[in-house]
Amino acid sequence: MAVALIAVLTLLAAAMLAPGLVVGPSLDAAVFTDVGGRMLHGATPYLGAWDHKPPGIYLATAGIQAVLGWLGPWTAAWLLSLVATVGIGVAVATVLARLGLTRWPRALAALGATMVASHYLVALGGGLTEPPATALVAWALVLAIRPVGGARLAAIGGLAGLATLLSVLLLPGALIVLALSVLRRSARAGVRGAALAALGFAAPLVAAGAWLMVTGAMPAAFDAVVTYAAAYRASSNDYGPALAGSVAAWTALVSLFLVAPALLGAASASSHAGPRRVLVLGLGLWIGVSLASFLFQGRFYAHYAIALVVPVGILAGIGFERVGQSLKRVDRPWQMTVIVLPFVATFLVSVVAGVVSGALQVALVADGNARADAVSARLRELPAGTMLVWGNQPLLYSVADRAPATRYSYLYPLTTRHYSTDAQIDEVARALADHPPAIVVDVGSAAPGLAGFLPLLIPRPIATDGRDLDLLDPLRAFVADRYELDSIVSGWPIYVLRHAPVP
Repeated sequence: MAVALIAVLTLLAAAMLAPGLVVGPSLDAAVFTDVGGRMLHGATPYLGAWDHKPPGIYLATAGIQAVLGWLGPWTAAWLLSLVATVGIGVAVATVLARLGLTRWPRALAALGATMVASHYLVALGGGLTEPPATALVAWALVLAIRPVGGARLAAIGGLAGLATLLSVLLLPGALIVLALSVLRRSARAGVRGAALAALGFAAPLVAAGAWLMVTGAMPAAFDAVVTYAAAYRASSNDYGPALAGSVAAWTALVSLFLVAPALLGAASASSHAGPRRVLVLGLGLWIGVSLASFLFQGRFYAHYAIALVVPVGILAGIGFERVGQSLKRVDRPWQMTVIVLPFVATFLVSVVAGVVSGALQVALVADGNARADAVSARLRELPAGTMLVWGNQPLLYSVADRAPATRYSYLYPLTTRHYSTDAQIDEVARALADHPPAIVVDVGSAAPGLAGFLPLLIPRPIATDGRDLDLLDPLRAFVADRYELDSIVSGWPIYVLRHAPVP
C-alpha cells in the first residue's frame, strides 16, 4: 500500500506541476533559480545577487543545480518541487496512519493535500520556497507523533529550523510542531526536551548566520530580508487588499473539497479527549496563526496556501474517517446520498474553479516566458556582454545566456517605497557606468505604450501593485545617452550601445 500510494502521489504531483515544466518558471521561481545558479559561479547572495528571501532557498537551488544542473537549471528546480510535494502527501498519510486511520480516508487526504500543493494556481508550476519548507515541517510532525527521545527532539528542531530558513511562512507550523513534541514528555523531561528542540532549531539558523558573516553578506542580508520585507508590507496598505481579494477567493474554491472534510474532522476530533484532540488543537492553532500572519503581511498570494496543506490535509483525513463511519450506519440509499452529496459538490466546485484559475495563471506566465524566448533569439545575434533587463523578467537572463549588469535581476527593489533611495539608484548607475551592459531590454509591458512597469524611454501608464516609487531618472539618462534602439521583438524594445557592431 505504501509503495502504491507513493507512486500515485508522484504521478499526481508530476501531472499537476507539468505545466510549469512546459511554460517555464514564474517570477519568484526564476529569481530563486537565477540566484542559485549565480552562486555556483561565485556570486554571494544579497551582495552579488539580490533577493529578499531567507538564504535557505538559494542554497537549495544551488545544491540541486550542482547535482542535476545538466538537465537545465529550471528542470533541476522543478524536480526539487516535485520531490517536496510528494513528501508532503506521504507525510500526511504517515501521520494519519499513526493516528490509526483506515486506508481510504488516509489515501484520499494525502491525494487532496498533494493536489492542492501542486495545483498551478497555488504552486505556479514549481520552484517556490513553500513546498520544501512545508515538507520539512511535515516530516518533523511525523517524528513528533511518536514518543520522542532526545535525539529525535533535536532532529525535529533541526527540520523546523531548516524550514524557517526556506520560508518564514512555515514559522508558525514549525513552532507548533516543536511545542507538540515537547508536550508529549513529562514535566521534568520536558525542560530538557525543550532545550534539545531549541538547540536543534537554532543550529541551521546559526550555521547560516555564520556563513553570511564569513562572506561579509550579513548586513546586506538583513537589509534585504528585514528592511525590504517591512517596506514591501508597507507598500501593501493601499493595494494589498484589492489585489489579494480575488486570489484568496479562487484559492478557497480550489481547495474547497479539502476544506469541507477538514472542518468536519476538526469538529469530530475536538469533541473527544486524548492525544488526537491535542493534535487537532495544535493543527487548528497552526492554521489560525498562519492566517493571522497572512493578514499582517497585508496581501495574499495563492502559494501561501501551501503552508496550510499539512494541517488541513490531516484534519480532512479525520473528516473522511467520520464520513466512512456514518456510511456504515446507513441502510437506505437516500441517506447515503445526503452524506456524500456535499463532498461531491465541493469536489466539482474545486475542479471547475481549478481549471479556470489555473488556465488564467498559466496564460500569464506563458506569455511572458514566450516573449523571453522570442527576444533571446535576437539577443544571441548581438554583441556579447552583460545585459540590463528593465522590469521584472529575470528569466530573460537565463534564456539569453547573459549575466545581469548589476546585482539586481529584477527592479522591484529599486521602486519600493520606504526602501528605495536616491543613493541606491546612484550606486546602480555607477555600476552601470563602470561596466556598461552590451544590451538593455525594456520588458515593462506587453507592447510599447501599454500600461506596465515604470517607463524607460518610451512613455506608458503605470500598472502598479504599490511598488511604483520613481527615482530612476539617473538610469534613464544613462540609457538615453549611450544606447540606441535596435529592434522591438514581441513588444519588448532592445537597445544596444551606440557604435557597437550590429549584424
